[in-house]
Amino acid sequence: MEKRLLIAVLLMGAVIMITNIFFPPVAPVEPGAKADSAAIARPRPARPVAAAPALQTAPAAARDSVVVRSNLYEYVFSTRGAALTRAELFRYPSYTHPGKPVQLVPGGTSDFLAHRIVVGADTLNLRAAPFQPSARSLVVDSAGGTQTVRFSYADPSGFGAELTYTFRPGTYLVGVQGRVTGLQDRATLLTNVGPGLAPHEAFDHHSERELALVTRVAGKVDREALGKLEGTATIPGPLAWAGIKDKYFLAAIVAGDDRPMSGGRVVDLPDVRQAFVEDGDTSVVELPRAALTTELPIATDGTFAFQAYLGPQEYGRLKAVGYELEDATPYGYRWLQPVIRPFAALIVSILNYLHDKLGIGYGWVLVIFGVMMRVVLWPLNARAMRAQMKNAAVAPLMQEIREKYADNPQKQQEEMLRLYREEGFNPMAGCLPMLVPFPVLITLFFVFQSTIGFRGAEFLWLPDLSLRDPFYILPLFLVASMFALQWISTKLSGMEQNAQMKMMMYIMPLMIGIFFFTMPSGLNLYYAATNVASMPQQMLIALERKRTSEEQKRNNPPKPQPATASKGKRKKG
Repeated sequence: MEKRLLIAVLLMGAVIMITNIFFPPVAPVEPGAKADSAAIARPRPARPVAAAPALQTAPAAARDSVVVRSNLYEYVFSTRGAALTRAELFRYPSYTHPGKPVQLVPGGTSDFLAHRIVVGADTLNLRAAPFQPSARSLVVDSAGGTQTVRFSYADPSGFGAELTYTFRPGTYLVGVQGRVTGLQDRATLLTNVGPGLAPHEAFDHHSERELALVTRVAGKVDREALGKLEGTATIPGPLAWAGIKDKYFLAAIVAGDDRPMSGGRVVDLPDVRQAFVEDGDTSVVELPRAALTTELPIATDGTFAFQAYLGPQEYGRLKAVGYELEDATPYGYRWLQPVIRPFAALIVSILNYLHDKLGIGYGWVLVIFGVMMRVVLWPLNARAMRAQMKNAAVAPLMQEIREKYADNPQKQQEEMLRLYREEGFNPMAGCLPMLVPFPVLITLFFVFQSTIGFRGAEFLWLPDLSLRDPFYILPLFLVASMFALQWISTKLSGMEQNAQMKMMMYIMPLMIGIFFFTMPSGLNLYYAATNVASMPQQMLIALERKRTSEEQKRNNPPKPQPATASKGKRKKG
C-alpha cells in the first residue's frame, strides 16, 4: 500500500510538471508455544566467580496470580517467577476476539517479563521460583495514588531475590526495582520480552508487517522486522531501551541513559498462522515471532532498576517516557524518516490537541484539520494558479519564437531566454508551488496508517477510521470532488480544453480513486474535506482567470487574416 502511494505521488508530480510546461491553459490464532530459553546465549563472564546456588522450585500447582487493575489496564502477574501472564488494555478493542480488549501477552506464555541472573558461567533461573507477593490484588487510581506490589523469594541456599513493581495512575509505565542477596560477585539480570505480541488486529491493519524489534543503542533508534530475523542475533550496548512492537502497541524495557543495559539477544522463533474471516472469506497470514532478552548489570550492592512500558504507541505517552521512545513508531521508510519525522511530530501534536481541547471525535478532527490545511495552503495554491495564468499569457509569444526560428535552435533558445527575462516567466512557476505540499501528503499517509487514535474511532457511517470505508462512499466522493474541482477550473474560467487537458480531467481523479480505494477511511475523509474546502478558492481563481483572459483579448485583438487568392479564374463572357 505504501508503494502504491509513492508511485501515485511520483505520477501526479510528473503529470503536473509536464502538463504545465507543454500544455499550458489557453487562458490563465494465538501462539501457545513458549520461547526456547535454551537458545538464548548467556553473556560471557568478565572473570571467574564462585558458582551460583541451585534454586529450589515449587511444583506447578503452587502457581498463583496477582491482579493489578486501573482504568487503563489489567496486568496479571504470576507468583511463579513474578512474570507477567496477561496485559489487557481496556481502551482498545481486540479485532481477533470481538467483545474483549487487546491482550498483549501471547497465550500460554509464562516468561513474559521473567528474569534470570547470570553469575559467572552459571545462571539462576527465577522463572520457576515461587515468589511470595505482598498483595494479591491492587487498584490503581487517582484516589489511591502510586501503588506497589513486592515479590520476595528466599532460597535455602542463602540466595534471595526481591522484585517490586510500581504502578502510577494514568500511565502504562511500570517501575521495576529489585535486589538480590547471597551472591559473592557481580551479576547480570536477564529479562525476557516475547515471544512477540499476541495477535489482536484486523486483517486490513496488516499488523504482521509491523512486528519488529525496536532498540535505542548509543543514542540511535533502530527497528528490525521480526520477519527478517534469522537464528540468534546479539544486540550491542549501551542499550537505553529495547522492545517488541506491532502496528499500534509496544512492550519495552526502558533502562535509560544513566544506567543503560549492557546489551541483549533476540532469538527468531517459528511463525504462527493467524486466520481472518471476513464476509465468509478466510485469509491466513504468517505472524513472525521472536524472543527478546535484555542484559542489565546488577550493582555491587545487588540492586537494579528499570521500567517496563506495556501499552499503546500514543505519541504523547511515549514522548513523556523520554529517551526518544516515541521514535519506536516509524513514519515512512527508513530513508524517508529524516524528512517525514518533523512533519509527523507536528501533525500528530495538532491532531491530539484538537481532539483533547475541543473534546470531539477524531472524525471531526480530520474534517477540521483538512479545512485548516486548505486555509494554510491557500496563498501557495493561489500563487500557483496565478503563475499558470501568467505562463498562459506568454504562451503565444513562445509559439511565435518557435515558428520564427524553427531552423535556428540556438537563436530560438536565446530569444526564449530573453522572453523569460522580460516577462518574468518561469516554466516551473505553475507546478513547483503545487509540489511543495507533497511531503505533507506523504507524511499524512504514514501518520494515518500508524496513529492509534484512529483505531476503532467511529464517524457517521464509518465504524473505524483506521480501516477502509465498508461502503466505499468516501473513495467515490473523493473521485467526484476531484472531478468537480477540475470542472470548476475549466468551465467557470471559460478555458478552451485541448485533448491532453480533457484526458487529465478524467484520468487524474480515477487514478487517485484507484489508489485510495482500500486505504484507511480516515485518510479518505481528510482528502475529501480538503477538496470541499478547496472549492471556494477554485471558483475565485477561475473567475479571476476569466477576467484576465477577457482583458487580454480586449488589449490584444486578433490580427486580421490576409485575403487569399481565388483558386479558380473567372470565366470570360
